[in-house]
Amino acid sequence: MKYTTAYPHTHTTAHWRIGAFIAALCMASSFAAQAQIVDSIWAKANTLYAAGSYDDALQHYTMIEASGEVSADLFYNIGNTYFKQNNLAKSIIYYERALKLHPEDRDITHNLDIANAVTIDKIEPVPEFFVTTWIKNIRNSASADTWAWVSLALFAFVLLLTWFFFFARSVAWRKISFILAVIVLLFSINSIVFAGYRKTALYDTSAAIITPAVVTVKSSPDASGKDLFILHEGTKVTILETLGEWQSIRLADGKQGWILKYAAEVI
Repeated sequence: MKYTTAYPHTHTTAHWRIGAFIAALCMASSFAAQAQIVDSIWAKANTLYAAGSYDDALQHYTMIEASGEVSADLFYNIGNTYFKQNNLAKSIIYYERALKLHPEDRDITHNLDIANAVTIDKIEPVPEFFVTTWIKNIRNSASADTWAWVSLALFAFVLLLTWFFFFARSVAWRKISFILAVIVLLFSINSIVFAGYRKTALYDTSAAIITPAVVTVKSSPDASGKDLFILHEGTKVTILETLGEWQSIRLADGKQGWILKYAAEVI
């Protein structure tokens, strides 16, 4: 008698496919259920915020943050809640985090400007060449995903111009399409660079906000170091290095010194 493994093999494959389908269905149901729970907590938090119950609203917002379902809107609302509670440092931290995810949002920028206006320390940044400032403003005007899509769209246009260059009958149109293709390609490359910068900025841990009401900046990473100057709640600093319980920081105006690690929270 001739034996065949065709039927058992097919049967096993069918079971495997059914199992995979059920697992995928369960996973999708789990995600849907989690999204439903998050939406419910979000709605409750917004209701509590509107009613002026800021402590309870913050508790609900932070529940969403703890679940990993973070977004610019969530960070923005947490920032607003902290601001209503007169917690200036925390409000600035969350506005900055929201701005990282959605840099072109005017509401976030507006509220961050309001919070920064309340801070005691008015740090004048080191003057930049106007072209550098202009490029930074353009680069920071959109998110990494937006710049990536812009780059893809421009590259598609480059391909269209290249096609036109090969098939245009007129020499003049070929020259025009070639020049335009080179220019658009440069813009496409520039957009990719901007996208890379914005992506890197999302994971940057050097920017931080002073959280205590008053912090004394030292000349060295020890309590016996000379007092250089004082910083107040809400001031933004750049962390240069960490040594034990101390961090070397730099201000926007170029001043540097050492503070204890607890005194600044990374954005």
